[in-house]
Amino acid sequence: MNNSDSTVREFLPLIALFLVPILLFVVVFQVVPYVRDRFSSCPPNCKGADFPAADLRHANFEEADLSLANLNQANLEKANLQEANLFFTQLKGADLQGSDLREASLRGAFLFEADLRGADLRRADLRGARSRKADLRGADLREADLERAELEGANLRGALLDDTTKIDPRWRLVWEIVNQRGAGRDLMDSDLRGADLSGADLRGADLRRANLRSADFRGGDLTGADLGGADLRGTLLDDTTGIDAKWLLVWQIVNQVVPGRDLAGLDLRNANLDQAYLRGANLAGVDLSGARLVEADLRRADLTEADLRRADLTEASLRQADLQGADIRGADLGGVDLNGVNLRRARLDGTTAISDLGRLTWEILNDGGAGRDLSHVFLDGAYLAEADLRGATLEGAELRGANLAGADLRGAILDQADLDGARLVGANLRGASLRQASLCRADLQEADLEGADLEGARLQEATLPDGTVHD
Repeated sequence: MNNSDSTVREFLPLIALFLVPILLFVVVFQVVPYVRDRFSSCPPNCKGADFPAADLRHANFEEADLSLANLNQANLEKANLQEANLFFTQLKGADLQGSDLREASLRGAFLFEADLRGADLRRADLRGARSRKADLRGADLREADLERAELEGANLRGALLDDTTKIDPRWRLVWEIVNQRGAGRDLMDSDLRGADLSGADLRGADLRRANLRSADFRGGDLTGADLGGADLRGTLLDDTTGIDAKWLLVWQIVNQVVPGRDLAGLDLRNANLDQAYLRGANLAGVDLSGARLVEADLRRADLTEADLRRADLTEASLRQADLQGADIRGADLGGVDLNGVNLRRARLDGTTAISDLGRLTWEILNDGGAGRDLSHVFLDGAYLAEADLRGATLEGAELRGANLAGADLRGAILDQADLDGARLVGANLRGASLRQASLCRADLQEADLEGADLEGARLQEATLPDGTVHD
């Protein structure tokens, strides 16, 4: 026997001393759990189980681990799920009627359209559960925790809640409306987004400025309710919904795209018409005082003599709209597109929030601009038809796309003014200085240019008074 073999034998006990504990560690912490999971039964170990559409009526899952399991569309009617772990379990459309879910953990569970009628959920943990459109009629939710649970469209009629039930104030209010009293109730500024209020009695309720987006009022009664400022976008109504004609019209305006609506002379005071499509609508003489028209599309709308006092038109598009004689005192036109808007005879005051361009345009149209120094002003797209600008200094002014049809510009100084695309149809430019002015694509048909100084003016593609287009 050589020396090397002898050395190996000497070290074998030492090697075994180190390897055996390592092997035991692997067996205990790796192999044993695998074998246990491999041969354990479900229940109780059903983690990640796949039971879609399974018939599990009356099944006993008490204290079972069903976390991350797929139970979509499963029939769990009257199943025993006491203290079961249903953490992030998929239960979309599952039938859980009459099931026993006392003290069950349903945190983050997906319960979309699940049927939980008559289910016992006392002391259940439903925090963050995604329960949209779940049917909770008659469910017992006493002592349950529903904080941050999604309950949009959930039916809470007949559900049992008490002071120990943890639920967001928004959904407790919905529960109160459908189970206790809604008629004549003060619900001003309430957040009822996505609430299932079908069949609810809300006659005479104060719903001013309430957020009712996507709420379901089918079969409900809103007769006599004050919906001033209420957001009705996406709200569900049907032929059986009781609602006053004014608010039904508001609902139609914000939910239906109808080009060129005829709303002349109507009472739309305090209506919430945010983002409404009113392009080309006839709104002459309409009463929109106190109304909301944030981001509304009012392009080319006829708003002559309309009452817009205190109306909120923030970020609305009024491009080429006609506001002749409209009352905009106290109105908010912040960020409004006023390109081509006719403000002749419009009534505004210091309480009107309007851009510098809008206020200047109004001043020129209504107070006149004769002899006024308007050099280097920005009036792109301004509506200045028939404006009196005799002798005005418009040197270097930006007037691209401005409407100066019929304007009196006799003796006006327009040196280096930018009038690209401007409408000067019928304008009186007699004796006006248009030296170096940019009149490219300008419409000068029937304009009076007698004695006007056009030295250096750029007239490419401009339509001249005789109807010809300059090359």
